[in-house]
Amino acid sequence: MLRQLFWRPFLALLVLTASAQALAIDKDWEEAKAVVEETTEKMLVLMSDKSLLSASNKDRLETEIQNIVTPVIDFYGFGRGVMGRFARTATEEELQRFAGILKTTLVRTYSIAVSDFSVASYRIVPPRAPSPRPELQVVNVVMTSSAGQTFNILYYMRKDEGRWMLVNVMVEGINLRLTFQNQFADMYQRARSVSGVIDGWEERVASTIAQVVKDVEG
Repeated sequence: MLRQLFWRPFLALLVLTASAQALAIDKDWEEAKAVVEETTEKMLVLMSDKSLLSASNKDRLETEIQNIVTPVIDFYGFGRGVMGRFARTATEEELQRFAGILKTTLVRTYSIAVSDFSVASYRIVPPRAPSPRPELQVVNVVMTSSAGQTFNILYYMRKDEGRWMLVNVMVEGINLRLTFQNQFADMYQRARSVSGVIDGWEERVASTIAQVVKDVEG
């Protein structure tokens, strides 16, 4: 009896603590999900404007996309991830310059996707298990095209100074940051400098973006 009297409050405390932790983790995922959902809704509204899909409105489309994604993508952190080990030797000026160029690259990637895909609906799939690091969350979005095809997109979100920012994305198993990272390493072997890679980044990566879109469509 004494043992039961001792353990019951202790077990109750463990249950309450676990429940509080679960609620905190769920809250983090819900916050990250809300950012992804809001951004997705804005992109769908943009895609519904067929006038933006004409070649003559390419610049306007990219501007509209930039306005949507800039507040939610950590281009600087994304750039460091793409550079990988080469980021350790890069200057601050190179890091900032690459973040700007990467921003242009990603906006153009989105513009290609907007032009090529017609989304009928989407749904967000809850995680099977809580993230071991509450400040890092993965939001799984399943897109369904007008043709009935489904595309699985994983948005990797990180909370930085109270804001949830996108740090990577995986489309149908294609890890965009890893794809770019491999491209950066390959280019570095030829250029032998970070600045050299940055100088040729946009032109060289255009083919990579086209291949990613082709792989997803296929």
